[in-house]
Amino acid sequence: MINPENHPIIVLGVERSGTSVVAEMVHRWGAYAGPSEKLHQADAHAPKGYWEFLPLWDLLAELGDFDTGATWWDSDFQHRIAKKAADPTSKKKAIELMAEMHKEGPWFWKDPALSHFLPFWKQIWGDAIYIITVRNPLDIAVSWQKFIMPSNTKVRISFVAMNLLRWQHIMTLILQHTEDVQHRLFFGYEDIMHNRCAQAERLACFLNSKLGKRVSPIQAMVDAVEPQLWRNNCGIPFEQVAEATAEQKALYAFARRKIDNPFEPFDVTKYPLPPGYLEFLNIQEALLKAYRELEHQ
Repeated sequence: MINPENHPIIVLGVERSGTSVVAEMVHRWGAYAGPSEKLHQADAHAPKGYWEFLPLWDLLAELGDFDTGATWWDSDFQHRIAKKAADPTSKKKAIELMAEMHKEGPWFWKDPALSHFLPFWKQIWGDAIYIITVRNPLDIAVSWQKFIMPSNTKVRISFVAMNLLRWQHIMTLILQHTEDVQHRLFFGYEDIMHNRCAQAERLACFLNSKLGKRVSPIQAMVDAVEPQLWRNNCGIPFEQVAEATAEQKALYAFARRKIDNPFEPFDVTKYPLPPGYLEFLNIQEALLKAYRELEHQ
């Protein structure tokens, strides 16, 4: 058994990959998410809530220097974030934030943005327990398009190929930065939707083995999953998706294999991203930001 105060549970995944439902399952298992008034509240995109600790996002934005115009698509972002762990002020704020979560038992953080900040946090939280969600990237891309596009836009535009680049970048970061961790579970979103009981038991067994809990509220964990909320199911196998590159298809196949074999070695050179892709992702974000600002004028 390991000390839950020193081994936080970290729910990782690309946005719209099932991190919210997995976070609720972890909460119902018995892990603390933070006071309800400090959690991102439910909305149309996440009717049961996001389970994201808002002070964590505030610190991430500060670490990322977002107020200066920096973004996590900057080519040097990973290097800059890693260096922040050596900054006494940043380190102190991170440790103090973790201390807020210590309630004499297991606790967790879930925020897809953490995927961009792992070079910093791995130096702070040490030997964490990672639960990583895997979902058909096409469904992620379509869901993310609906999430980011202004609801009243009259322009018919598709960001699917761009969102697949986004997925590939973030999934690569997750796989790279969890390659050396001891405690990791890969969790298939479709598997959760198709077989709630088996996946709740699988998650509980994993957490129990790490944190020494013997009795788990399996039915409560099962009830966290509402299959009717699986709203973006394109029904297309990813290997048949025209917008996807060969590298993206291979990366998704590898991520699916990690569900059964979490310690299969990851070789990033097998899944290269195209030259200049970060520029495209930065442009997409800037365009959407400008569009929203025009909307509110």
